[in-house]
Amino acid sequence: MIFMLIDTAAKRYASAFFRYVQKHGRVEEVYAALQRLGEELDADPRLLELLKHPGIRRAEKKAFVSERMGAYTVWVQRLLLYVIDQGRADLLPAIIQGFIDKYKDEKGIAEIELITAVDMDDSTRNKVVRFLEKKLRKQVIARTVVEPQIIGGLVIRHGSVVYDGSVRTMLQQVKRRLGGGIGL
Repeated sequence: MIFMLIDTAAKRYASAFFRYVQKHGRVEEVYAALQRLGEELDADPRLLELLKHPGIRRAEKKAFVSERMGAYTVWVQRLLLYVIDQGRADLLPAIIQGFIDKYKDEKGIAEIELITAVDMDDSTRNKVVRFLEKKLRKQVIARTVVEPQIIGGLVIRHGSVVYDGSVRTMLQQVKRRLGGGIGL
């Protein structure tokens, strides 16, 4: 329940911030800056800990942002200062992801993960991408992952939706239907 509340709050912040920078014609600039900031937060979790640490005064956090975060544009600095003022720096990764998701949705971009048992050749990959672009009516950016344990077939992940056409899953379904009578 708490995760849902955090997720909802982060989406609200991200959506409001998106509208704010969109109104000022800075969406592309902020998108690029937030991608970099998200990567930095992933690479150095101490940065987020500093921003949300209860033992560090807000004035000190804001001074840190003003002095050390200039590479992230004035727009991202405003976001950082705002979440510090609100005591919601813990939401920062989810706010960044929410903004990025909103940007991709506005631009008609769908990020897809294609999971196969063996490497997919370019021709097959392109056919799958074109098929998905027609179905989703979006530009598809596909990332291919090889997981031999799926045995064969294809698993497609699009956000929280998974289309599982793997041989492993088909064998598991057969096993369930037969009541576990075969040794898989």
